[in-house]
Amino acid sequence: MSGSLISADLIIEGDIKSDGNLTVDGRVVGNVSCINVTINSGGFIQGNIKAHHLVSLGSISGDIHAKSVDLKEGSTTKTNLESDNLQVSSGAVLQGQVNISGAST
Repeated sequence: MSGSLISADLIIEGDIKSDGNLTVDGRVVGNVSCINVTINSGGFIQGNIKAHHLVSLGSISGDIHAKSVDLKEGSTTKTNLESDNLQVSSGAVLQGQVNISGAST
């Protein structure tokens, strides 16, 4: 699977769509739709995120729709989040509404 990197010195203004992986070290102002999204420490997305798997060590401001979300220590997320699986590490900040829509037992 292909991968794209938004390096720390880049600011992207506009929507991003990819059938591959996206790693954000810089700043995105716009909606993101990718298979896997990783936001590293110092990375920021201001916009809605749609992904199969999202891992964040950075900052997010926008709605999230993902099958799996992993918010790591040091991350800050202001969102309305919908996911089947959510992991929030100690030291992560999550503010907003959360809807876990996993299969019932």
